[in-house]
Amino acid sequence: MRDEVAVVCSRSDPASLNIAEQLMRLVSWEDHGGYSSFGPFRLVVHSEGQTALKGLDSTLAGLGLSPGMVVFPCRHESKARLPWFGGHFTGNLKEGQRELSAAAPSGLRSFLWKIKRLAPAGYGISAEATHHGPTDMQTPSFFAEIGSSEQQWRDPVAGEFVARAILGLDPADLPVFIGFGGGHYVQRQTELIYQAEISFGHLFSRYQLGSLDAWLVEEAMRKSGAEYAYVDLKSLRSEEKKLVRTILEDLAIPSMSGKEIRARFPAKEQIEPQCNEQ
Repeated sequence: MRDEVAVVCSRSDPASLNIAEQLMRLVSWEDHGGYSSFGPFRLVVHSEGQTALKGLDSTLAGLGLSPGMVVFPCRHESKARLPWFGGHFTGNLKEGQRELSAAAPSGLRSFLWKIKRLAPAGYGISAEATHHGPTDMQTPSFFAEIGSSEQQWRDPVAGEFVARAILGLDPADLPVFIGFGGGHYVQRQTELIYQAEISFGHLFSRYQLGSLDAWLVEEAMRKSGAEYAYVDLKSLRSEEKKLVRTILEDLAIPSMSGKEIRARFPAKEQIEPQCNEQ
């Protein structure tokens, strides 16, 4: 991995701070004032909320950094409070706003594979649909999260697993899809990440399809570097299927079923996913 990877942690987030502490413990970092370095990694620790950051590309450039990818370690919350690891890309599709940050498909895929090998029994693992900020990232990025309660956020063992997965990132140049359908934890898309030689960029759950139009799909394709689309048809109602299919056809974006993806891009290795809808 030749490009710089900026790992941006927040002191205000207990899981993010936990992961930062484990990163500092696991390897020897060189202090550069505003950041620390180890190999291609650049560790930046700040005091703001992770999702509220704005202008981070400029902030990193001001430190003399030009990363090819940014990772945001963060906490994950859910009502079920189940032990969980996962990640997602960022974008705001609420209250009339439609903003998407640049996604790092190969980064998220690599993280999910690494964390799957490290995670103990009892932890769910999945990608999530695109959500929250920062929404202005021009550098490809993804969130790497510990869920789903204070117990896991502050657990140094959970923090070490995420830290090791980040330090082990090995992004590969694979075909990129954007995805539509499923719940927030996009179970079938997560399964395909583990069962085929592909990666996913922006992912839209069925609950976000009300924001969907040709502009948003083109934006998601561009900011994901995607070539293809996948639609979880089993999760959608007929009118939702028609909406997605019409947009993809109008934009001439090729779409494949899960079966077609597995046949065309067979996995070199398969790991059974541990998805759970919380």
